[in-house]
Amino acid sequence: MDTGARILAAIETAWEVLQERHPDLPDVRVVVDAGGARHNLAWPEDSAEDARPELPVRHDTLRAGSRALVDQLLHLATHALCRLRGASETSNRGIRHNKRFREMATELGMAWPQGEAPHPTRGFSPVPLTAEGEAAYAPLVAALDATLAGVDLEELEPERTGGRSGVRLTLRCECLPARSFQIGPTVAATGPIVCGVCGAEFTEK
Repeated sequence: MDTGARILAAIETAWEVLQERHPDLPDVRVVVDAGGARHNLAWPEDSAEDARPELPVRHDTLRAGSRALVDQLLHLATHALCRLRGASETSNRGIRHNKRFREMATELGMAWPQGEAPHPTRGFSPVPLTAEGEAAYAPLVAALDATLAGVDLEELEPERTGGRSGVRLTLRCECLPARSFQIGPTVAATGPIVCGVCGAEFTEK
């Protein structure tokens, strides 16, 4: 399986594991990209196209390893639960995380350290895993380690300086609903990326 498809499948599977533990979590459309500082799901304005929210995963998170990926997915899952339950969990353009975010995070195995003040800018973020949460998600981290073993993450294009990424391509396969991810044109041009589910090549549609 090509690098892009393998990474996409690993992230999708990890999210499905979270969904098994927390059935309220929505189906998502994974986007792997170098740019942007978004740490929340992007919910579609027009549900006629694809009602699934977009789940962003940054290249630097993937390079940091499976534990960092699980931490990010849990953070995004906390935002998703807040959205679904009508809880306003952030302020200051999504940067500061409030008590509602902290409280929702407990459902996912995280807890804010007792007596510790919130961060002056980020508020209650990130909320660390408890010892029980560490143990609960250890099999998922190990599974991701095994799945991504040998994957050359250096194939992922680095971020450009100045905080902005270059042109990205969104590739989709023939699955229904289609699986998709973003990739740099240089990496995409090295050869076809084939979906391990439908067998079709990921193409720009």
